[in-house]
Amino acid sequence: MPARSMGRSTIMSCRLKLMFREEECKNCKLGITMGRIPLLPRSSLSTSICWISIIWRKLRIISGRGRAGPTLGMGAPSSNGGYGAATPAPVTVPMEMSYDHLPMRGYKVFDAGVDKKGVSKVVQKIREFNQDVSCNQLSSDEVGDSLDSLTNTLCITNRYHSSTISTTELMPLRKMILKWDVSHAFPALDLARMTVLHPDAAKGERKAYWKEVLDGALSLCLGLGEAASREVAAPMLTMRLVCNCFKGGSGAASAAESLLDRILDCVEICVPSNNKNVRLAVATALLNTSSYMYSSSSSSVSSAIRILDLVGTIVGSGKYESEAVGRILVALGTVLLIPGKCGSDAKQAARERGIVSMMERVASGNGDAAIAVAKEIRSILS
Repeated sequence: MPARSMGRSTIMSCRLKLMFREEECKNCKLGITMGRIPLLPRSSLSTSICWISIIWRKLRIISGRGRAGPTLGMGAPSSNGGYGAATPAPVTVPMEMSYDHLPMRGYKVFDAGVDKKGVSKVVQKIREFNQDVSCNQLSSDEVGDSLDSLTNTLCITNRYHSSTISTTELMPLRKMILKWDVSHAFPALDLARMTVLHPDAAKGERKAYWKEVLDGALSLCLGLGEAASREVAAPMLTMRLVCNCFKGGSGAASAAESLLDRILDCVEICVPSNNKNVRLAVATALLNTSSYMYSSSSSSVSSAIRILDLVGTIVGSGKYESEAVGRILVALGTVLLIPGKCGSDAKQAARERGIVSMMERVASGNGDAAIAVAKEIRSILS
């Protein structure tokens, strides 16, 4: 009989027969049309059973009630005979601790005196010393127009985003720092400290220029040797220049990164300074160095561990004021949080050196902020 004239009981009977006699499907020569159920011709009962069962199974699969067999991405079998939605495997994401004071992001700068009064004093001193040096004097154009043009641009701080500084204006600074002796070059160090904060002066294309200038400044400071602890101008201004290089444009920051070992050499000879302004500059140089290392993908393990040792020397000296101590503690905590192997090795080195107890002792006498940072350092190393 035609399929449409079969009753419900007949269909159910056919389904049961097919479940136990699937081999009869092999005798069926009929195809299934796309989305349509054709009438069955008058044929044998086995052919009818085959057709009805195939149609029934297709309808159950479409409605989600039939078993079509598991496929990739399907969940476990559900109670109604189908398969539930895919359940993703649980993913364990390690929690990253957050702290109120650590790590240091950004940089502290020394930008005092970048105004007409402050800059004019520096230029006046440069012109005075230019008369005293026995060789490598600035030319009349350099000591005149070039310096005037540079300082005029530096004084208008609200136009830094649009103003530019030419190479001609920068060359007198390079000449003084590289060619003059330390007793005459310190005003140039101060002017360089101001200039490097100008975005155009410190842009990426000027990395080579700032590498020369900064290396020259470091050489002046290192040349003092043990006397650096008694000197003020050159050590203080060199450390301030280092601090501002990290904040300046990408050219100056890259120059500082390439000279990191020499920067730490200079910090080391300045650590015992008897002058509080030098000590604050030293602490800030370590702070900015650690901040740069934290944000850099090329942090050196040896540099990180060296910072730990310098911090230990500083806090062990008992000479540093509260503001400087606070910056030193943040520098230490920032180094400990450097991602990857550098930070892991720094943590291990800090544990071996008993840093936690040392930091807590020095923090206890330097205010609530220092105590809070010391507690976070303990948490990092626990």
